[in-house]
Amino acid sequence: MEGVSTMGKAPGNKKTAHPRAVPDTNGRIPSELLTQSVMVASCGILVTDCRQKDNPVVFVNPAFEEMSGYEAREVLGRHCRLLLGKDRKQGSLKQFREAVKHGRRCTAVLRNYRKDGSLFYNELSVAPLHNRSGDVTHLIWLQRDVTLQVEREKEVAGVIADKEERFSAYVENAKEAVWRLDFDPPLPLDAPESSQVQGIFNGVFTEANDATARMYGLAKGKEVIGRQFREFMKQSDPRNLEVMADLVRSRCRMDNLASYETVADGTTVIMVNNITPGIEEGKVRHIWGATLELSELLEAQDDLKRSTEELKAQKKALADKNAALKELISHIEADREELKDRIQANVEQVIMPSLEKLRLNNGAEGLTEQLRRALEDLTSSFGRKVAGSRMKLTPREIEVCSMVRNGLASKEIAHLLNIALHTVEKHRRTARNKLGLANKGVNLSTYLNSL
Repeated sequence: MEGVSTMGKAPGNKKTAHPRAVPDTNGRIPSELLTQSVMVASCGILVTDCRQKDNPVVFVNPAFEEMSGYEAREVLGRHCRLLLGKDRKQGSLKQFREAVKHGRRCTAVLRNYRKDGSLFYNELSVAPLHNRSGDVTHLIWLQRDVTLQVEREKEVAGVIADKEERFSAYVENAKEAVWRLDFDPPLPLDAPESSQVQGIFNGVFTEANDATARMYGLAKGKEVIGRQFREFMKQSDPRNLEVMADLVRSRCRMDNLASYETVADGTTVIMVNNITPGIEEGKVRHIWGATLELSELLEAQDDLKRSTEELKAQKKALADKNAALKELISHIEADREELKDRIQANVEQVIMPSLEKLRLNNGAEGLTEQLRRALEDLTSSFGRKVAGSRMKLTPREIEVCSMVRNGLASKEIAHLLNIALHTVEKHRRTARNKLGLANKGVNLSTYLNSL
């Protein structure tokens, strides 16, 4: 991938990246370490090439193979939609299409299918990789099998659905109390807390269904309407005072508020209330409430809340890992491109001229030795740097520089290249000038070996 930045961002991003690994003595993250990190990652990783038709897959790690059941050779060169099977009308797909189109990140859960056709839920994250020009060249797809979490969430949701169905039965059979309290005068939200608490206890029921009446041991809702709230909820109970104080602090809006209320036979029961206020001009004029005794539903809701919190924590952990892996992939791509450039430059600028001489002078030991040394140093930066100097060296000057770097004297170079000694000295002087070494007292061989 040409020119992939280490942060995967377009040029102009001034934000400094914090290192996520210790660089080697040359200031680079070892490519072997980065490669191994990707290969042993527990989440599936694949990379697609946006520059090719249909954005084909160009890399997968072992975790992807294990998760999907596909071997790398079965996926490379194909579009990753193969994991969708025939299930291609999922709502989340639109998010990914938009993200890919606009070069944005995206994370969502998709239904995917393994090679054997079995379903699994895939938490898929996509992030673009940019080149130095800011163009998106590749996409990195990070995958995590969240089947167990989704099934658990469905199971808990099923429990909640079952409880909600039972709740509906309560309503249909007049088991749920629906009521309204009005306040005259209205309760100012900026009034002292104690004053608002007293005002709630003084509230009067203006709406109450038959379930409300039965909740208090009465027959009809009209037996509740017109009576003060204090008749059913003991103000002398410190627990009730604290409950009403909490209600005031939440601006008379609360879900699953537990209260301790008195029924017709004088006993106290725990009620669960969902309360919504009617507020006008900063004053609470009334509150609507739905009350029932439903411990099982509350327990199921607590289970769902815990499950949701666990899933959020897992998603955050995955997001952190995704960021680190993206950084690793960027470094790997950059190192790979640099290595490719080095090899190409050395082959073109150093090795090929020697091969040509070897072809014309079959059996020449000196040229053979030059070729051996060049091959041993194939991945060095020498060829690229001398070829990429601001004032370009000619092929002959590069050839002379290579021999000087390998310790050959001018006479040996003249003999091997079959040119005059003064010509070799001329090439050396010209190379020193182009490399900026003129009048600096720097040995040419020492400088070339430092590249």
